Amino acid sequence: MKAFILFLGVLFLSSCTGKLDFDQANQLDIHPVIEGDILYFDLNASNLTDQNGQFKSVFRDTVSFDIFKEGKMRDGFEKAAIEVAYKNTFNRHFATTYYFIDQQNHPVASEQFDINKANLNHPEVTGNRLFTFDKNANPDFVNFRKIVLEISVSPDNLPVEDKTLHVQTKGTFYMHTTLE
Repeated sequence: MKAFILFLGVLFLSSCTGKLDFDQANQLDIHPVIEGDILYFDLNASNLTDQNGQFKSVFRDTVSFDIFKEGKMRDGFEKAAIEVAYKNTFNRHFATTYYFIDQQNHPVASEQFDINKANLNHPEVTGNRLFTFDKNANPDFVNFRKIVLEISVSPDNLPVEDKTLHVQTKGTFYMHTTLE
């Protein structure tokens, strides 16, 4: 029995050590995923008119974004997934555009989608959009430093109903880096 146990021990030791690459012990290959909320935007009846009671049909909100400011983050970027969730109770259509702007105020990427209007049968319109940006498809994506949300409203008539549009944006960024 001792000979059998010794045989198994030698078999396990020789089979495991033959495939090991000890050079890998000096480097660590990691794939961090960074998630976070990016932008909340609420539009209500009071936002649709100015101080003089005139209808405002275009709205913008801007948020700074510094995740790619550091070289390691820029170099390790693989892809991003930007998720937008919305809820509209207005009986109005909204055209929504996200601009990803670099330091020179030039867009490096943009995405557009429509938000349908609510009605008597559907008093609340909800939805989700997912935009993905890949390093290989758009290597300039890492140059953006702010996100601009632009919303256009139609129809642009008065009176404005007492309703709300809520837009929430979150990002998931997939990275890759090797530490040596």
